[in-house]
Amino acid sequence: MKQKIQSLALAVLTTLTVISCKKATVDPNLQPPPSVDQSSYLQLAAPGIQTTGTQLYALVSINTESGQEVVSNKKVSLDYIQGVYKTDKIGLQRGNFVLSKFIVVNNKDTAVFAAPKSNSEKALLVSTPVSVPVTIAQSGVHAASVQVLQVSSTDAAASFGYTSDDFGRNEFADLTVTLSISVGEVVYDSLPGKLIVEATSSNGTHWIREIELLAGQTQIRVPKTYESYQFSIAKWNVIAQKTLSRAELTPNKQVALSTTRQPKQLVEEQVFLENGSGLVPDSRTEYYYTAQNRLSDIKFYQRSLQISGLQLTQVYRFLYNGNQLDTIKRSGPDNTVNGYTSFTYSNGRIATARNNSYDQQTIVAFDYSLQGNSSGNITGNYVFHNGNSMQYKMTFRNGNNVQDEAMSSTGGSESGTYTYDSYINPKYQLGYPDIFLSNNSRNNQLSEQKSYAGGFPSVMPYKFEYIYNADGYPEEVYISYKGYTSQQHLYRIKKVYRYQ
Repeated sequence: MKQKIQSLALAVLTTLTVISCKKATVDPNLQPPPSVDQSSYLQLAAPGIQTTGTQLYALVSINTESGQEVVSNKKVSLDYIQGVYKTDKIGLQRGNFVLSKFIVVNNKDTAVFAAPKSNSEKALLVSTPVSVPVTIAQSGVHAASVQVLQVSSTDAAASFGYTSDDFGRNEFADLTVTLSISVGEVVYDSLPGKLIVEATSSNGTHWIREIELLAGQTQIRVPKTYESYQFSIAKWNVIAQKTLSRAELTPNKQVALSTTRQPKQLVEEQVFLENGSGLVPDSRTEYYYTAQNRLSDIKFYQRSLQISGLQLTQVYRFLYNGNQLDTIKRSGPDNTVNGYTSFTYSNGRIATARNNSYDQQTIVAFDYSLQGNSSGNITGNYVFHNGNSMQYKMTFRNGNNVQDEAMSSTGGSESGTYTYDSYINPKYQLGYPDIFLSNNSRNNQLSEQKSYAGGFPSVMPYKFEYIYNADGYPEEVYISYKGYTSQQHLYRIKKVYRYQ
């Protein structure tokens, strides 16, 4: 986003009305690179299910060969795909497993189909009762099939080898579950995650279910016949949990799971260009902090055509007035100052920014229409040294810039829409604003759709792929680019992040 808006700003500065549209070289034999996702998944098909016209789910349990349960009564969606019902992908490590439970339920968690267990009465009616062996040997999606029988209202759960709780024959309570994690001063709310519900009765028996929480609120159901209920989610190396008694299972009870963790500091960002011979180092950015954990300096290194290795090109120094960032001073590798960005504030937000770069000045005033700090609009009104102007409006939802539009006084314009993941954007926590507020989204960008008037760029990103660490931060991101007019893949870059 930042690079595109800067291009329009440059066009306004030079009184042009078009963005650079240099023709990109296209190799007709160059194919888009394969996905960087090396995860492995299981997808189960149940050809014996007839269409019902309603949403169905599967309750799935999977054990290792030694009997250790790795998926515990997990509830996954069933979708009708090419004439057969298939589950959502179930993440599994590579190895040998056994499918030990497969029950199809409706939206009230009542069984409508089930795969009989071995040694059960119904097992004689299928050729392969559960346990069903499953082998995951490589990355990607592994397909397997399971035989099911229809469950009538008169069928006993025990005849399939299951309990009445498994079949949803006992009274259930409806609950709404949300997850939030505070990372430093930033609250990531309505997060997805793997919820484990464990209910315990007075005689020590247990009922366990795994549920994938969606972003936002997730409706779940638990049997009301137990004495206590523990809800827990392990995410980003912390655990959020809550325990309720049976008496606390009031109708439509809200179960808000929350926890906190310390943020990690981004210390280095490396960028590589991918070509036929491998990865070529293109740039490196180093981040330094004060004793108070604020940015003190950023050093930029770039690849040079004349000198081997990455050369220091710019140093940014951050100066503070109390708790607020006052000025970012920019200098070259010889410490000669070549520009600065200064800020003023109102009600704790940046009100104006003044950017000087080699004696060319840009002034911007920001207007805010936000609900809290997560949703609403921010509008920047820019005036450039040559008298031209630009208005840039950003629309935020759930802490992310999901839509923006810019209009220049010279007639050029552009607009975009963006999607994001649910992980931590390390740039948001840097405390590093610029005149385009390009680090203001809490999460990491996944896609963008752009439109232009008065010109267009030669290349544009079309795919963002992340590899995350256990703390919820991206360790690597691969960004693929295509030609704007040809719509063909051109190249891919890799960014590597290092934290402390």
